[in-house]
Amino acid sequence: MKKIIQLFVIAGLIILIGHYLIILSSSLFIGASLITELVGIYIALRLLLFDSRSTNSKVAWIAIIFILPIFGVICYFFFGRNPQNRLFTTAQKKEREKLIQRIHHLSDQLEELVVPKTSQRIESLTGIKALNGNRLTLLTDGDETFSAIKRAIKQAKHHIHIQYYIYKSDELGTELRDLLIQKAREGVEVRFLYDGFGSKKLNTAFLTPMKQAGIEFYAYDPIFSIWISRTANLRNHRKIIVIDGQIGFTGGLNVGNEYLGKVDRFKFWRDTHLMIEGNSVIELQEAFLYDWVYMENRKEAANPFIKAEGIQHYFQPEAVGNEWVQVVYGGPYDQEKLVRDAMLDMIDSAEESVWITSPYLVPDDESLAVLRRTAMSGVDVKILIPGKADMALSFHGSNAYIETLLEAGAEVYSYRDDSFIHGKMLLIDGKRGAIGTANFDIRSFRLNHEMMSFIYEASPALDKMKANYIEDLENSYLNNLEAMKQRSLIQKLKEQLASLFTPIL
Repeated sequence: MKKIIQLFVIAGLIILIGHYLIILSSSLFIGASLITELVGIYIALRLLLFDSRSTNSKVAWIAIIFILPIFGVICYFFFGRNPQNRLFTTAQKKEREKLIQRIHHLSDQLEELVVPKTSQRIESLTGIKALNGNRLTLLTDGDETFSAIKRAIKQAKHHIHIQYYIYKSDELGTELRDLLIQKAREGVEVRFLYDGFGSKKLNTAFLTPMKQAGIEFYAYDPIFSIWISRTANLRNHRKIIVIDGQIGFTGGLNVGNEYLGKVDRFKFWRDTHLMIEGNSVIELQEAFLYDWVYMENRKEAANPFIKAEGIQHYFQPEAVGNEWVQVVYGGPYDQEKLVRDAMLDMIDSAEESVWITSPYLVPDDESLAVLRRTAMSGVDVKILIPGKADMALSFHGSNAYIETLLEAGAEVYSYRDDSFIHGKMLLIDGKRGAIGTANFDIRSFRLNHEMMSFIYEASPALDKMKANYIEDLENSYLNNLEAMKQRSLIQKLKEQLASLFTPIL
């Protein structure tokens, strides 16, 4: 009888505890839901009243927050915060301003010539000058690019500055690392900057030999950080190498075996890079050091580049040709979209043709309107995108814009299905163009740190760009408007769903 009573008591306690847990959990759920709704309302009001992003982006964020409150608030916390609201330390602001003043002083000392008219417009937009006295070499695949890079690194005597979005610890990455280590042991200053997300797989085992050789390195905005919510969606997509202040590289190629075509998914990896020798290397150097002093001054630390008297050693411009280059760089913390605006301004200057290559074509409203208007005005607009995806979301998002561009009179080509085209290129009237790191998409225009080199006048690089583009079209197929209209409902749904995510990036 005693055991039966004990069992009843235990059962009663379990029921009582369970009952109060259910009541408590309901209260907690209701409380959490109420807090989430209030946070959602606060975010919506902040977006409407104080945020400078596009209306489409605001509407998309508000919709996802109210349809899926908890998921939407969490996503906004990590990916939706306005980058222009980011706080910088006093040291970062002061040291970067010193750097810019010194660099502009150097560029003002270069010989003044009559600059191309289009470059004057872009200078007004960006504050960056076009400089003469350059020799340009267009590099059209991984073998050609990395052969040139390795030759230049071996010739380094004073310093090597290297920056990449993706740097992999595979065969190519290890070969370049060992070459940098060798130069560091010879007494060359080596500084290495890599994006904390794009190169997140670089581990201690790979980096330790660099540290032991005296190479300085930083991960730009690491994702394994307490500040992840500030930087998760803002990546440094630039690719820069500067050697002795006289030779520079920038363009579409990261460091990894796939950029040499050594992957099973693609038979060939088509890409474009640019080697600059001459005065405009100071602009590549400026961009690298601009990012470097930001990393050096995350706390109130003094920066050696600005304090030391030898800053001129990093800027040794020497005219070696007569080609014009204007290196424009910008990022999410700028008030204006410098890279995007420079590209759109050059497109607006077209009289005969606009030829674009981009692996990801997800334009914002203004960029899409410029492309459509240009095509409808009778200008020959050709856009080349991949025919096979490396990332499904971006691929379907790009395809969502093909039909509206075809309707405006543009020609949209897809590269052959067994290969991938990754170059970022713009060619206007065959007489001026741009090569760099920026895709023709919202992420590059608004969220990434990017760089484009604008080329003017009678540059042999422009002739090679034109020849390469014609060859690329021969390895592509032209999308047909009627076929696009008849694609399956499932395919249209994939494209529209993918495009829905683009405004909230």
